[in-house]
Amino acid sequence: MDASFRRFKNLRYRLFYRLLPQKRVPLIESGDPANLCSWRFCPADLDARSVIYSAGLGYDISFEHGLVQKFGCTIVMCDPSPSGLATMALPENKIPQFNFHPLALAGRCGTLKFAPPKRAIEGSWFTTTDSTGLLEVPAIDLQTLMQRNGHTRIDLLKIDIEGSEYAVLDDLLARRLPVRQILVEFHHGNLPGIRRSQTIRTILKLTAAGYRLICHNGGDHSFLHPSR
Repeated sequence: MDASFRRFKNLRYRLFYRLLPQKRVPLIESGDPANLCSWRFCPADLDARSVIYSAGLGYDISFEHGLVQKFGCTIVMCDPSPSGLATMALPENKIPQFNFHPLALAGRCGTLKFAPPKRAIEGSWFTTTDSTGLLEVPAIDLQTLMQRNGHTRIDLLKIDIEGSEYAVLDDLLARRLPVRQILVEFHHGNLPGIRRSQTIRTILKLTAAGYRLICHNGGDHSFLHPSR
């Protein structure tokens, strides 16, 4: 791809965001930006009774600790990777507000193949279907995970799951699960086989379902559904 065509594609991508329906709401940030583990979200209506889910933990759960400190909430967390398991085994993470499941959030129940992190320091194992998949892990869809925890809605869902986000969001939308706020990292350009067009299609599906973009920074996107 020559430089001029690349510039054209990047311009088209910026125009896509300018034309996208967005919503201006008050935002706050939680997590450690130095480790690229912070997220911006709308704090309206979040409190100790809020239902919060976080999928994909890696070595940094400063975001989740920040939510507990600010709102006093309980968080359903899942990550079956070696890095996620090591993180949740630390004494400082053995708190009653963390409801941890060693499972991969996916578009369906079953198993997933994980490949080792591209950067060991991040600990981000990613979904793969080829021979690089060295680890097979149990997977669960969002509706089943909600049923296991006795929840009929989610107030805030964070998903940083290294390529599985597209299937999870497709499943969430197909089942019309009542999730008010979604924080998601899209991995086009960072992981093999994931194209920018896949991210655009997913954003358009979310928009068609009533979600509005409230913040985005690189691959990190925050969406809010005003009526949920």
